[in-house]
Order: sequence, then C-alpha cells, then structure tokens
Amino acid sequence: MAELTVRKIIEIHDEIIKKYSGTNGVLSEATLEMLVYKVNREHDVLKQSSMVLHIITSQHPFFDGNKRTALVTAEKMLYDKGYYIHAEAEEKVDLMIKIAEYKCSVKTIEKWVKETIRELHPG
Repeated sequence: MAELTVRKIIEIHDEIIKKYSGTNGVLSEATLEMLVYKVNREHDVLKQSSMVLHIITSQHPFFDGNKRTALVTAEKMLYDKGYYIHAEAEEKVDLMIKIAEYKCSVKTIEKWVKETIRELHPG
C-alpha cells in the first residue's frame, strides 16, 4: 500500500462485510479523510498502523466492522512494508476490544505493535 486512501479503507471494509457479514456503509467519511491525512504525513509504519488501529476502532467511521477493518488495514500496511503481527487471534481481539472501550492510547497501541511485529523475511 504505497499511500493510504479513503477508497482503499472502504474497499477493505466492504470485503470484510461481504465475507463475514454485518451492516455495510460509511457513517463518517470525514473521519476517514482525517485519518488518511494524518497517516500519510507520518513516515513510520509503526505509527501509521497504530493510528489506523486507534482511529478506525475508537471513532467508528463505519456502521459495522470497525475493529475488523482497523486490524486488516493495519496488517496490510505492515505487510506491505515487510512486517506481520506475530500474535494469537485472541490477543488481537483483546487489543481491539480495549481500543473500542477507550482503554488504549495511540502510544500504547504503538508499543504493542512494536513488541509483536516480525519481519516477513528476516535477512
């Protein structure tokens, strides 16, 4: 993912809803535009992915599937830079719930991402 766009996030969301069900639709495109603006001004993929996790999960730009969309978008951003999140599904779910309950700051999320990511092809 060279540059994050509102369209890319919506496409990820639509695929998730299509595959796993839920209510389709964007609740706040302005939230997505603000996120894209912030992410594309930052050059550190850890910070970028942490912002995505925090903003999509806590600010609910979609009617449904916000946590799933946030996680998949962040994982795709990391993957495209040569990383993956090395954590059990349960640990990911726990993090996403904490974010949704407003119990995680962006810095806390960034620390978690830093501790859990691994290189795809360590050299």
